[in-house]
Amino acid sequence: MRAAPGALLLALAFTAGAARCAGFGPPAGTLAVHPLPLAVPPGALSPLLSSTLYRSGDAAPAYYLGAGAGIPRLQIADSPGATAWKVVPDTDCAHLEPVPVAALQAPAVQPVMVRQNPLPMDCAAAFEGSCTSRDGQLRIATAFQGTHRKARVGGGFFGTEGRIDSTFYTGVRTLVIEHRPTGRMLRMQESLSDTNGYSAPQTAVRYLPELRRVLLLGAAQERGVPLAHCIALPAD
Repeated sequence: MRAAPGALLLALAFTAGAARCAGFGPPAGTLAVHPLPLAVPPGALSPLLSSTLYRSGDAAPAYYLGAGAGIPRLQIADSPGATAWKVVPDTDCAHLEPVPVAALQAPAVQPVMVRQNPLPMDCAAAFEGSCTSRDGQLRIATAFQGTHRKARVGGGFFGTEGRIDSTFYTGVRTLVIEHRPTGRMLRMQESLSDTNGYSAPQTAVRYLPELRRVLLLGAAQERGVPLAHCIALPAD
């Protein structure tokens, strides 16, 4: 499961010999979805692998993404290759504009904490389930069609921590993002083949309600490469 911001694929349990989950494919549907332009300099951290969402302002807020940025008040330094990006809406949807990491330390720029996140943290976290954004505009659901079997496997990173119960799935998981006022939606699908690992992209789905944008930061991938998309929400 995805337990850290931007982490693409983690197993349901760390087990020896567990098959790698395939990840969700590119989105398709009736919501307007566009590629999110992103050029990561050599040696820099990508916001698709691990990033924090920042917000500045109230009536017309600006949003930023930070990868590897430190926390000065806790005396935590920036990681090597730390990067910062401003989310800039445009006529297509949005693009990410590089900014100095120091921009994230401005007094008005604050990380979006769990209680402030427009999407509850359980959104897209479970194997199956659904959630609704705090403003009621978005519904995010995961569902599975297929079969499963239970088996005992070696637990721990190297399979040396005893035997644990695990469930292996064969079939297709579907992630749906629906704009509730219009009923428009998009779908992404993940194929599982006798694997106990699956994608849980809750921290890769970023909802920016004031901008009427949804960012998919590595939620989908193609041939193992994480993709960046932007959804432009329609008028109600």
